[in-house]
Amino acid sequence: MAPFELHRAHVNALVNAGLQFDVIDTVDDAQQVGRMLLTQHYRSLGKHDDAEPPDYHLTLADFWFHPAAVLRLLDSYEYQSDETTDWDTSPTQDWTTRLRQALLLRLPPEAKATVRHGSLHVSAYTLLPAYADTPWGISSLDQIPHLGEGTSEVPTVRKGLRAQILTGYLHTPNGGLPARVREVTILGIDDGELPPFAQVSTPSDDAPGVCLLLRHGEFIAVPVDAPPGKHVIASGAYLHTGDSRWRDLIGHRLPIPLHDRTEP
Repeated sequence: MAPFELHRAHVNALVNAGLQFDVIDTVDDAQQVGRMLLTQHYRSLGKHDDAEPPDYHLTLADFWFHPAAVLRLLDSYEYQSDETTDWDTSPTQDWTTRLRQALLLRLPPEAKATVRHGSLHVSAYTLLPAYADTPWGISSLDQIPHLGEGTSEVPTVRKGLRAQILTGYLHTPNGGLPARVREVTILGIDDGELPPFAQVSTPSDDAPGVCLLLRHGEFIAVPVDAPPGKHVIASGAYLHTGDSRWRDLIGHRLPIPLHDRTEP
């Protein structure tokens, strides 16, 4: 993303957040922080020669910001303002770090967990509406979600049961899971979650998620991120584990087919 000049409302929002979340003590301090943030941003853009600080006047917000929304504004500010050689040791970087820590303290533990989102691992709060719906660069305080909005549906770390992939000489992966990993994490059955006793391990790049589908009275396993619109078929691979919970989960101790091969 190319650097661009943030609106002064963006800086004003961060200063207000500093007051709201106890990183700034007084309005006089807030004025100084605002000038500091603007100076650093302009220096990063090559628009300020350090001759004198830019003019800044605080406008106080009349509502409390959602912490996830401020984290979005903070991510944007740091991305657009860190192109100076002294950023890592600057008072601005120290201040934004303290604000980030204060914001994270206001979020529930499940919002700070790392979750899988597509092929990436991200902080769960970045999937909250309060974060995702906040513009990367605001031009008005009214664009910031209020505290109390966007707090539902916090993504959680999904856990499941690890199983090994078994292959034989008839196996034809065609780019499926066994072509790159030897384990999977079973995360659900049909559209539901696993029983609590089987929620023991988190998926990873080395053990991606699959779900079980009951077809004609027998279980098969399919990748949770199977390409939409693609039909997955058996590749000759099977899943199994020596974990005693395997029988409790599927009703027997035998391997089950892995359907992870896609066809045009």
